Amino acid sequence: MIIGSVNADYEPIILLRISGADAKVHEQTAIVDTGFNGWLSLPPDFIATLKLP
Repeated sequence: MIIGSVNADYEPIILLRISGADAKVHEQTAIVDTGFNGWLSLPPDFIATLKLP
């Protein structure tokens, strides 16, 4: 089960925990896209923090 909340703009929000290249777990909030197709997009600065290519 995924637990989240709804923000002031009525958008569904969840907390993601993502492991970076250094095996550290980082947290990022995300808006749930009702048209989710199995792919996840991350902001470039967060990709850099995770040390991912």
